[in-house]
Amino acid sequence: MADEVTEGPFSFRFLSDDDLPLLHGWLNEPGVVRFWEGDDVSWDGVVREYGSGNDDPGEHWLVTVEERPLGWIQCYAWADYPEEAEPYWSLGAVREAAGIDYLVGDVSDRGRGIGSAMIRSFVHDVVFARHPEWTQVATAANRENVASWRALEKAGFRFLGTFDDEHGTFRAMAIDRTLPGS
Repeated sequence: MADEVTEGPFSFRFLSDDDLPLLHGWLNEPGVVRFWEGDDVSWDGVVREYGSGNDDPGEHWLVTVEERPLGWIQCYAWADYPEEAEPYWSLGAVREAAGIDYLVGDVSDRGRGIGSAMIRSFVHDVVFARHPEWTQVATAANRENVASWRALEKAGFRFLGTFDDEHGTFRAMAIDRTLPGS
């Protein structure tokens, strides 16, 4: 499989250790860290979670537009995280669903529809194109993070329901793979 995917205005390439300073800065921006659910965004935490030494089965991608870094997005099989997936499954997500997490890095790129376009392109051109076993993408945004769940809506995700955890109330959403002939 290719390490880079380019469709439309977005290019997606696997995150490298050289990208970690950029990601560290993005994760520590107040508009992002507020909703990063208590994850360790210190330098050591970012290296541990997103660096090449992490053996987690998820895929971390850097998003660029005309070679300019725009954001970060990851995908993973929910089946690899059954405890975390349970709220999604109880709301109707399929067991073959992928999960995604994402951010638009620069504040000046937010609020302009870029996030929804980035998500839509990533789901179509990376998640479903590279992973035929994943028939759905299910994710959630904190209910207070209106920009995030609105970006999902604009990207074609439908509302599944809400669930609560130690970080707040979340709006679970999903989008299904479009099958040929359907």
